[in-house]
Amino acid sequence: MASVPVSHLILFIASLVIAAGVVGTITTGVDRVSAAVDDAGLDATEQLRTDVTVISDPSAGVYNASGDDNVTLLIKNTGTYRLAPDGSDLDVVFDGAYVGPGATSGTLVSADGANAWGRGDVLRLTINVDQIEGSNGELADGDHRVFLSVNGDEELFQFRVEGGS
Repeated sequence: MASVPVSHLILFIASLVIAAGVVGTITTGVDRVSAAVDDAGLDATEQLRTDVTVISDPSAGVYNASGDDNVTLLIKNTGTYRLAPDGSDLDVVFDGAYVGPGATSGTLVSADGANAWGRGDVLRLTINVDQIEGSNGELADGDHRVFLSVNGDEELFQFRVEGGS
């Protein structure tokens, strides 16, 4: 008769050990999911806070405006996320070709002396056509596209070159 309580005690201890293992596994899984949700939330917040708008007039001659065969765009930071004041946060694709950091330069034109490209500030982005892959230094007459991307925000700017500029 004494063997019945001993077998019940062994089964009870075994069930406690199994339950503890299940709880530990579930807790670890919940912690991993929670951390992933937090990381995704931070990324989404950064993307939602980032917004830029090209405010240049495509018919006002954005190409060769300074006589240097460059494309000059005015880009306004309309989001709340502060960006680099030289435009290095921007990824630029010009007529389907990626424009590397050495082919662009940015200058803040309305930053009130700030050292970051904040909300409401305007950046003058200059794209050196000579340094774009496949370019011969001049833009052909016709339609051209500049695609900008920063932290998931994307902007497309289209303009036309006629008669040499």
